[in-house]
Amino acid sequence: MTRLREIITVPRALDEVFRYTSNFANIEQWDPGVSESAKLTGGPVQEGSKFRVVVKSGPSSTPMEYRVTHFEPPHRVVLEGQGGSIHAVDEIRFTEIANGTRIEYTADITLSGLGGIFQPFMGGILEKVGKKALAGLKTALSAEPPVPGESIVRNLADRMVLPGALGFTRFGYAHRKKSWPALAVSLQGRTAVVTGATSGLGRAAAERLAGLEARVILVGRNRGKLEQAREEIVHSTGNPNVSFEVADLSLMSEVRSLAARLLDAELEIHVLVNNAAVLPLKRSLTGEGLETAFATDLLSPFLLTRLLLPRLKQSSPSRIINVLSGGMYLSGINLQDLQNAEGDYDGSRAYASAKRGLMMLTELWAKELQDSGVVVNAMHPGWADTPGVQTSLPGFHKLTRSVLRSPEEGADTIVWLAAAPEASRVSGKFWLDREPHLAAIIPGTDGTRAERSALSEMLHEVADLSR
Repeated sequence: MTRLREIITVPRALDEVFRYTSNFANIEQWDPGVSESAKLTGGPVQEGSKFRVVVKSGPSSTPMEYRVTHFEPPHRVVLEGQGGSIHAVDEIRFTEIANGTRIEYTADITLSGLGGIFQPFMGGILEKVGKKALAGLKTALSAEPPVPGESIVRNLADRMVLPGALGFTRFGYAHRKKSWPALAVSLQGRTAVVTGATSGLGRAAAERLAGLEARVILVGRNRGKLEQAREEIVHSTGNPNVSFEVADLSLMSEVRSLAARLLDAELEIHVLVNNAAVLPLKRSLTGEGLETAFATDLLSPFLLTRLLLPRLKQSSPSRIINVLSGGMYLSGINLQDLQNAEGDYDGSRAYASAKRGLMMLTELWAKELQDSGVVVNAMHPGWADTPGVQTSLPGFHKLTRSVLRSPEEGADTIVWLAAAPEASRVSGKFWLDREPHLAAIIPGTDGTRAERSALSEMLHEVADLSR
């Protein structure tokens, strides 16, 4: 057996440090020797909770299963892990100090098989591994990362289309993920509203936000699916502060009703995620006589945001996240045909046009909300394997299925924009994998300042905000 012992201090509150560190689903964020980690059991972290941890060893890796054997919040947790030839017992003690928290980390590692034969000679190597892990934990709980900046190479790849599109795949996500700093935050006391939250990106984002201890309000059309999503999220995260609101966001009357209920019930709203969207195969009109893609994908988030904006300002610092699409790159917006009435109807084009409009609003609102305490950003999830893609783009799904991201991977930047401290210091940008990207690559598709204002005025008129 080899015993490793490291002591670090971090400038964070005891309870927060305990919650983050005792949850071994976070270990891949701070231990460079771990490539994957996930919680296997539902509910809050407690005695008996299990985690899957993949430990890297040169070119190979070893999956391990850890189990919490002692859980004494906020002062002590013990986890026992077994995988391949590795058996480990990790004991972590936490002590409140004047300027933060002292962490004493002890790991007893026993190797079997060939590893056991060479273990007496591996003490130095294992000690270095332990020091790197605790240095990573100290960084995760100490440093506030800088805001990611623009990149000439990234912009060039976007303009060349194909290199940029390759980054939309799961391989692009895996590559960029290697350089991300830890997201060691708690959203306790903050309220997030997520539209389109019963499946796909919205469902994944809602669960992650609940896992970060936010109060989450799910918005969707189907009560049964909302009830199921809420039940599953509460079970998975152990966070009981998850509720839902039923609303068909293609109907502006229901958007207004939703906003009124939220304003009546919620004293504070800190995060609004405009995720709900549709990609109709044929042109259709809503019950209010509006083209469906326009109403759901552009007018609805415009109206909901404007109605909730006073509460977001009152609750500042607050954040608005607009979920867009890579198809937007190939599209501008025709202000004279917002409802796609001219020519043959193309659902993909209508969807992309609405997303372009939402990007223009993102830039317009960012200027308007300067110094208000509210930041607004847009994001692109990459190519994610969601029910919407499977249903609306079956050919694309069949062709790209092997390289598509999971909904959780696609939703990561939504969560980062909603939670990361550094994301609160930037507004009006278009993000993919926690990096700012060009909002337009084809000249003339981005929209001028005058066109953004004109779009806002047109949407205001159609939505009849004066009502």
